Amino acid sequence: MPLDRLTAFTPLPPERNGIADYAAMLLGALARHYDCEAACEDWLADAPPGIAVVDPALAHRAIAGGDGRVLHQLGNNPGHGFVLEALRRVPGVTTLHDPGLLHLRQTAGATRDTLLAGLRDAPPAFARYARGVAAEDRWSRADHLLFDMAGEVLARSRAVVVHSRFARNRLRALHGEAATAHVEVIPHLLPPFAAPPREEARARLGVPPDAFLVCTAGFATSAKRFDWLIEALEAVPAAHWVHAGAERPEEFPLSAAIAERPALRGRARVAGYLSEAALTDHVAAADALVNLRFPSAGESSGSLARGFAAGVCCVVSDTGAYAELPRDAVLRVPLAGAAPALAEALAALAAEPARARAIGEAGRRFASTEMALPAVALRYRALIEASRGRPVASRPAAPAKPVALALALGPGLTAAAVARALGGVEGPCRLLLAAPDLVSLADLSLERPGLLDGLLPPWAALRAIRVLDGPCAGLLLDVDAGQRGARAA
Repeated sequence: MPLDRLTAFTPLPPERNGIADYAAMLLGALARHYDCEAACEDWLADAPPGIAVVDPALAHRAIAGGDGRVLHQLGNNPGHGFVLEALRRVPGVTTLHDPGLLHLRQTAGATRDTLLAGLRDAPPAFARYARGVAAEDRWSRADHLLFDMAGEVLARSRAVVVHSRFARNRLRALHGEAATAHVEVIPHLLPPFAAPPREEARARLGVPPDAFLVCTAGFATSAKRFDWLIEALEAVPAAHWVHAGAERPEEFPLSAAIAERPALRGRARVAGYLSEAALTDHVAAADALVNLRFPSAGESSGSLARGFAAGVCCVVSDTGAYAELPRDAVLRVPLAGAAPALAEALAALAAEPARARAIGEAGRRFASTEMALPAVALRYRALIEASRGRPVASRPAAPAKPVALALALGPGLTAAAVARALGGVEGPCRLLLAAPDLVSLADLSLERPGLLDGLLPPWAALRAIRVLDGPCAGLLLDVDAGQRGARAA
């Protein structure tokens, strides 16, 4: 019996995005229950075996009657702009990895008026402040915690998944019981990998067997409180530290902050973005995985799940979603006096390695029960099926669609012909340069270097390009046809 189709709008590896990794793992498990396809902007993305990657701009056409099975993976960074656009077209179940979404909307090019419109329903306690910030374009770090832009997601989703009761309660406090009745807590999944033995991982990394190694992972953001960790490590001379992830200097200049502390010289380093295998080795080699968070808006942590899977002692802030974890499965650090409390905790773990191993094993047992991938996939399947008939809010009014044009791409296509086709267009335009197949397209590209530069008129700016295969092979161009004044010049 054929399986029902499930379309997931999501980023996928190799995008450097923890949600992309999450989505790939979840899709691999959901493939036991559905005929899955992934709608992803990167047409060369690494989907799990047997799962096709399709163009998100076209995928919605195959979803029958607007009542197909759809899953959106939505996070708060630029790589999820196309997912938000897909949710506006096609309702479905949405995993809301971060309730705020302000950074996503800003980096996706939302205008000031758009941001203001999204804040109309802000809670009265800070509605006036929120609108003032948006109107004057004076954003600060605190605004990403204070602002809530999830109302559209709640309205357009048949169901919403969050990973903690904290995140659900935050949404309920801001939007009310009625608007959040369809929000369900499904724990973050446990990565389905076998962590190498600690000794093997250390041997590959060149870490001495008797060293006390602290690991942090993921993007280095200010909310992960590296300032607290750096202060704590100065007081624990036995500890070595590696950050297994990329820096975001505009948020927290991690390397510079380490360099300013002579006491950390030679025992702290930033590894940068790592391959899957290298990241696994770094986590498995650690005695403690530190995952602090303040302020917290209820966001989830893939690196914490990885630490659980490896059986490493996880040290977390006693706040937000982390406060829901069993007390024997993690080591919690209070927010008040966090740096000295963290120093005391790390010194105790370094002096008593057996305690660190016991906490790590308790964390592994907890996660293998609550966060196991097959169980998480079954909960998603139940929610997808149960929510199919739930009504959603009407799709918000969209700006006028860009003009769509098509021309045959071949040796005879000239710049004058393209200019004539674009002559009546003002503003955004989608232009398909159709080819018989990809082989013909490749041959033409070799014969005519700088093909698009030679074809597009100077007043037509190329914004995006996509290579299409199949019955509609060719180049799909997103073009801004500019202004008449610019053309006349």
